[in-house]
Amino acid sequence: MGERKRIGLVFSYNENWIAGAYYILNIVHALNTINDKEKPEVTILSESENNFDIIVKETQYPYLNFIAFPLEKIKFSILERVINKLSFVILKKKLITKNNNIPQLDFTYPKQLYLISKKIKKVNWIPDFQEDYLPQFFSEEEILKRKRFQKNVIANGDFVVLSSHDAKSDFVRLYPSAKSKPFVLQFAVTHPDFLHENIEDLKLKYKLNKPYFFAPNQFWAHKNHIILLKAVKCLKDNGIDVLVAMSGKENDYRNKENFKKLKDYIKENLIEDNVVFLGFLPRTEQLCLFKNCIAVIQPSLFEGWSTVVEDAKRLNKFLILSNLEVHKEQVLENVMFFNPCSVSDLAHAIESVNKKLPLIKSPNYKSNVERFGKDFMKLVNLATI
Repeated sequence: MGERKRIGLVFSYNENWIAGAYYILNIVHALNTINDKEKPEVTILSESENNFDIIVKETQYPYLNFIAFPLEKIKFSILERVINKLSFVILKKKLITKNNNIPQLDFTYPKQLYLISKKIKKVNWIPDFQEDYLPQFFSEEEILKRKRFQKNVIANGDFVVLSSHDAKSDFVRLYPSAKSKPFVLQFAVTHPDFLHENIEDLKLKYKLNKPYFFAPNQFWAHKNHIILLKAVKCLKDNGIDVLVAMSGKENDYRNKENFKKLKDYIKENLIEDNVVFLGFLPRTEQLCLFKNCIAVIQPSLFEGWSTVVEDAKRLNKFLILSNLEVHKEQVLENVMFFNPCSVSDLAHAIESVNKKLPLIKSPNYKSNVERFGKDFMKLVNLATI
């Protein structure tokens, strides 16, 4: 057997963008589905060994290593700096050099890394081009930062990874002369065991006193929770009482007033009994609530490739989704689409599903995870030729 490919994955557990952490976990899970002889050696590059322990515990992947990242800065004493300065003036070279224990890797992801990526092909993931569609949700500084990253990637990188064909279309439209080659990698999810969670206990804990719809998204403005609240009010005005549970971090650093506006709307329109905010949930609690809801609602104005949607597909739940092209690419069955700018359209969808849940088809989701693992290794092999 030849040597295993050596890949480095940058991993950080950040509740403000938990989907990013789940993305890396799902890659490692997917790699666990491929033949052992093809499994790469995976080095987790992270600021904390606790983060590495999360990967080890959740994935049980057999070929894992850990390296503290960012790499520790090389330090020189005052005497060493003086010697190097003099030697460079006299000999045109530094006499004292030190290595930074740079890991020997064939591939890094989801971005190229200074020092580590110098001698290997540069692969970068661009989750989406949201700022091109919804610039009002970004500061000028953040838009410039995103554009600088994209332009650097397309000028100096070798491959750009996009999570959907919809995102690839945006990439080709925005950067028709890009040096970097686009590669579509549609991810799939693997879940931790949550059988120990008791749904009745969770209903009691979170005051879910009747069947509920679930909207498990962080409260970014583009997630469009306001249209869902307006649909709930519309239904209530017409004598239809539904309960919607919403989970996720309740802050949006780009739009700090967003969550307050949602709470104010609920209070002003007397729908406190119809909406429950659950906060940021432990993953196993979230999955148990997923599994036992009537249906999952995602009214987003923009998505790259949604973890929430993949979670619902994995758990065989019916979805009520905004009619984005990426949603249509991501979900082919067990779904009802609606116009994310139409209160009546969403209210009608919720009423319809609440009255009678459509027949659920049961596709083999495991094949999606296996495909994800194979596609990821296809990317690795392309980048290590």
